[in-house]
Amino acid sequence: MRRWWVLAALGTALLLVGSGQTWATGTTVDPVLGSTRIQATGAQAGSTLTAGALLAGAALLAGLVGTRLVRIAAALCLAGGGVLAGLPVIRTLVDPGAVAEAVAADRPGAGGLNLQIEDAGATLWPWLGALGAVLVLLGAILCALLWFRPPQPAATGAASEPDPAGGVPGPTDPGTTDPGSTDPAPSAASGAPAPGPAQRRGQRSSDAWDDLSRGDDPTVDD
Repeated sequence: MRRWWVLAALGTALLLVGSGQTWATGTTVDPVLGSTRIQATGAQAGSTLTAGALLAGAALLAGLVGTRLVRIAAALCLAGGGVLAGLPVIRTLVDPGAVAEAVAADRPGAGGLNLQIEDAGATLWPWLGALGAVLVLLGAILCALLWFRPPQPAATGAASEPDPAGGVPGPTDPGTTDPGSTDPAPSAASGAPAPGPAQRRGQRSSDAWDDLSRGDDPTVDD
């Protein structure tokens, strides 16, 4: 659904390219100008073709860079552009002779003559123009559907890992250590690390020197 702009862009490109291609052909028969082969382009088949393609292109850009409200307006403009571009398509496919006759009547010296068109027919380009109009309409529908979808919440960061016991991990309890940590366990009373063996031997040595300083022999029991 988020790729609505791809459909709209393809449809707009088909309409813009097809506006300069031959859509209808025919042969005029009159006593003054003689027989002339007529070729009518998409733009000559109907002026609304180019207008619809340009409207769809502008709506496409607005829908890509605009907010949600701008996007719904772009969807409406896309739908309007598809309808405008579809009118010459329908006219050419239904009556290609009328399109060729209108082009023949615009030639110099053809004014007031009763023109007759023979061998009138439509080429492949009106069908491609119909495909372009349908793609633009589909892009408009998908763009409008995005407006009704609620906005996605922004990511707030990585989720915390669950506790193996099923609870939420919290701070480490006093007196316990992390299994991967090498620090000694803190004392339950003061929160300081417990003294190691080397520190305890140093404390006993300092106590013996203090006894000797006071004149007491630490080797003699009381």
